Amino acid sequence: MGAQVVVYAQGGCQACRLTQRALERAGVEYEVVDLEENAAARELLLALEFTAAPVVTTGEQWWSGFRPDRIKAVTRA
Repeated sequence: MGAQVVVYAQGGCQACRLTQRALERAGVEYEVVDLEENAAARELLLALEFTAAPVVTTGEQWWSGFRPDRIKAVTRA
């Protein structure tokens, strides 16, 4: 897979855990950015009008929430 997947997550977030688990099961390599520790990442997401975690980007696409359909699309890319 050519895309670099980044998951912007926060502690205690069930949707964040589900997203990471689904990416792992699909064999997708990803990086996690902790929104509680990274103020610049929080500001970026707010500027992009995301208000709920997780926010996932493939470099080309962005989405928020637990989205199995999007995760499947990443594995086909």
